[in-house]
Amino acid sequence: MLFSLSHKYIFVANVKSASTSIESTLRTTAEIRIVETRFGKHMSLGQIAQRFDWALKYTRAEELFVFGVVREPVDLLLSLYNAHTGESLRNKPNPTTGMSFDDFLDVWLADNFQGKPQSRRFRDRSGLLRMTHLIDYDKLNEEFDKICERLGLGERPLKHLNISSDTLRRSDLTAAQIARVEEMYAQDYELLRNRPRAF
Repeated sequence: MLFSLSHKYIFVANVKSASTSIESTLRTTAEIRIVETRFGKHMSLGQIAQRFDWALKYTRAEELFVFGVVREPVDLLLSLYNAHTGESLRNKPNPTTGMSFDDFLDVWLADNFQGKPQSRRFRDRSGLLRMTHLIDYDKLNEEFDKICERLGLGERPLKHLNISSDTLRRSDLTAAQIARVEEMYAQDYELLRNRPRAF
């Protein structure tokens, strides 16, 4: 999560959707930086509005460019599954090593905030803040460059960090598993089709 008073933007960090890359690339442009999950890196827009309402005394909400990244749900879940098979996570709670994808959908997602629909992350129930632009993960580099230009940040090549392995791939999933994800995350597919766009 990044909040820049000087450049008037908020970056809402989604899980497994280039948040580490964007935060690393833009961190020097934001006065407020929360880049560790345990401290609130993945706060929703509503949580940001509540926690940093004091900052709105220094800049009007309607002046803020609020952006994030939305990712196709099957790809996001595969990245999440693969990230939790890594060596660094095997001794932490909820590893996915050896877990079937069906068990991942049934058990792991039910007990982990990272598996909640993306659409919830980009909603502010208080009405103070609204998303200005949601980057389509598949168009990440192109749209990130446009946002940097729009914010007057100059050319900032996006770093590519915290990339998950490809232990489990889309081609490993059955048609039924993909259809199940599409049903479970119907709101996210709707969000991806009708994402807020500034350009």
